[in-house]
Amino acid sequence: MRTGKKILLLSGAALLTAVFIYLFINVRFNITGHFEGLYLLRDREAGKYEVSDHLFVGEGTALIRGRDLTPLQQSFFGIFTPHSSDRPHLHCEWNPRDGSGLISQHFANDTSLVTYFGRYLDGDEEVHGLFVGGGMPDTVATNVNYNMNNSGMTFGDGKRWYHIWCSVNEGIAALNSKQAVTPSRWKFLGSRVVSRSDSAVVITSSHSVSINDQPVRIDRRASFAAGETYFNLEIRLINQGTAPVEFAYYYGDEPWVGYYGTALGDVGWVRDRLVTHEEVVDSSRYSYAGMVDSGNRVIGEQPVYSNLANFIEWFGEERPLVYFANSGNPPLPGTKKPLESNERYIGLKWERSLAPGETATIRLAIGMAGYDQRTGLPVKPATTWR
Repeated sequence: MRTGKKILLLSGAALLTAVFIYLFINVRFNITGHFEGLYLLRDREAGKYEVSDHLFVGEGTALIRGRDLTPLQQSFFGIFTPHSSDRPHLHCEWNPRDGSGLISQHFANDTSLVTYFGRYLDGDEEVHGLFVGGGMPDTVATNVNYNMNNSGMTFGDGKRWYHIWCSVNEGIAALNSKQAVTPSRWKFLGSRVVSRSDSAVVITSSHSVSINDQPVRIDRRASFAAGETYFNLEIRLINQGTAPVEFAYYYGDEPWVGYYGTALGDVGWVRDRLVTHEEVVDSSRYSYAGMVDSGNRVIGEQPVYSNLANFIEWFGEERPLVYFANSGNPPLPGTKKPLESNERYIGLKWERSLAPGETATIRLAIGMAGYDQRTGLPVKPATTWR
């Protein structure tokens, strides 16, 4: 071999080696089996990059370039899921490996209700499991509020999407601690589709977290039935430690009902009235609450909103503290502030003590409510516990 060719080959090998070293040091490959596309992002570590096969809510500002393959996937796999458009049916996409996906309800009037799980960032970290939140790459990549209506739980009327629930604010904390452990810091133990058809879907995910140095396992189960505008969520907490655990469990949201990015028009509601001010709701008198996009008259908002509403219902003996506020914290006793911030919030809080081996079970129905033009109040759909 001529010397010149040897030099070229050596130079090429050195260049290729340098490229591999650069990629190894500066690029993180986040390929988890979604295969929704190929995305180049600025990594969370300064000066580095990430190559990913998915794009979650919260990553839009970090996107450099991307190629979305989800429309191709949907058109390809859709031929294997036949259904009749004249009756309600379900469609489920789930990645058990990292606990994320969506379940879409398709109704006979060509409307739909889609719930996304585990497709968002909690702080700077991905969430894995049955936690409402996120959207698909084509929504996230635009980073535009109008498109972000198609995230969390979203209602489609055939022309556009309307926001019903946002990414859930959920966590667990030692009793009297002000710092909750949020889902991205829970250890993800796995997820699976228990059953799936066009009429019913059941999915589970499992997690563990340490509270005061005691291991607590958290098993979650979501079930959907065709034609219903809600799903059931069961949260089982098991003390797997050797000492009692006292904790507070939180579930809440600033849902931006109607339109993503704005709480204008959002007020609370219970069975027999609207809630226009910060308030703690008596959960022994009421078994459900929600928010509706109908305008808060006490601050001068006029009835020009969507009138869309959500609801959350609690079952059984585990009754939470339920409240409406202008932030994620319960209102202080004696205060009477109108709901007027851009973070108008509905929150549930359970306080519990578990002996070693003891289990607590929280049962919820979460979904979209109807609206009665005559009374000006939302109407919760009939619910059952499955």
